[in-house]
Amino acid sequence: MITYTILTTYPGQRSSANVGDQLIEVATKRLVEREKGPVRFLTLFREDPLEERLDEINATAAVLLPAFPIRDAPMHPGCYRLTADLDRLRVPLIPIGANWNTYPGDDESRRHTRFSAATLGFLQRVAAGVPRLSCREHHVCDVLRRHGIHNTVMTGDPAWYDPDLLGRPFHRPDEVRQVVFSPPLSAYYRDQGAAVLRLLAELFPAARRCCAMHLTDRVASPFADKRPTNDASMRAEVAEKNAFLRREAARLGFEVIELAGDVGKLEFYRECDLHVGYECHAHLSLFRFRRPSILIAEDARGVGFNYTLGAVGFPGFVRRAPGLAAGAHPGGTSGYCVSPGEYALAAARDDLVEELAQALREELATGFRRYLGVGPIIDDTYAAAMAPFLRSLPS
Repeated sequence: MITYTILTTYPGQRSSANVGDQLIEVATKRLVEREKGPVRFLTLFREDPLEERLDEINATAAVLLPAFPIRDAPMHPGCYRLTADLDRLRVPLIPIGANWNTYPGDDESRRHTRFSAATLGFLQRVAAGVPRLSCREHHVCDVLRRHGIHNTVMTGDPAWYDPDLLGRPFHRPDEVRQVVFSPPLSAYYRDQGAAVLRLLAELFPAARRCCAMHLTDRVASPFADKRPTNDASMRAEVAEKNAFLRREAARLGFEVIELAGDVGKLEFYRECDLHVGYECHAHLSLFRFRRPSILIAEDARGVGFNYTLGAVGFPGFVRRAPGLAAGAHPGGTSGYCVSPGEYALAAARDDLVEELAQALREELATGFRRYLGVGPIIDDTYAAAMAPFLRSLPS
């Protein structure tokens, strides 16, 4: 039986225990098994050193890198610890659904992004070892092309796909009986997020309203393991933002649902008529279950998903100054806004709620007609790109 190493972006029940990262891991394994038949997985966290596991890893067919976060932290050893001497890894490193993130992540960000020599060298090494480098949305391919890496393929995010629902039509509710909000990651978007909560309470007074927390934080975490990861999720201001939005959601009659560390809890999205919020993998969870979602983009990830999948979505920011923030990103492998310098480039929009309200009224009046094309995009991307890519994995 084939064995693959998976270097997951999910740290287990520690740090933020981001359930979106857990979903990517679980979805990747399911899709690989669908296309390759019964396989085994050696699963390790991407920030853990691999020296003591090299014999096991080199005995597997390949190292699969789901979500492959392209961040100039640098990539190695900032995003992936791996080994000091990469030549000791004798099997290919294979990204699946690579993602790129920066703030704010608009067209200007893509034009101005220039990777360091260390990160570019690592990306070139990975790209040279695979026939195709799988990317989860079109903007990732564009950024890599701008750095001379052309052997990319847009396969989508593994979390887009529930194999049991491929080919199914989208749920188009004539009435929103259950609506879910997901909060922003950045503390700078706290007040905008609260305004969206108030809008949803106003528009859907009779609906069951939920606030889905995909990540925990340094204050709310129920987990015994408090070791941080190389991201911004355990910063004090993030915990304060989360506490504020939990209180505001409860005040407005939302049920606050804690999802961190338990991918099984995402099943509740199957019963939701609509998601409106900031969390990319809440958005993709609704899409994988063929249900409408509106994603408010707070960084390059959301911008890229909205561009690639279409339907209804908005940037949560507005440009105030050109270029990119100077210096290293203080949020580690997180790409969202964590500093005054970044926020000075692009601030949270003051007019978002008005535009969002108009879009919601339009979709309610037309039976969510703008979502008719999302299912076929997902289905065709799987058949034409993701499935052939997975079948080409080394055996």
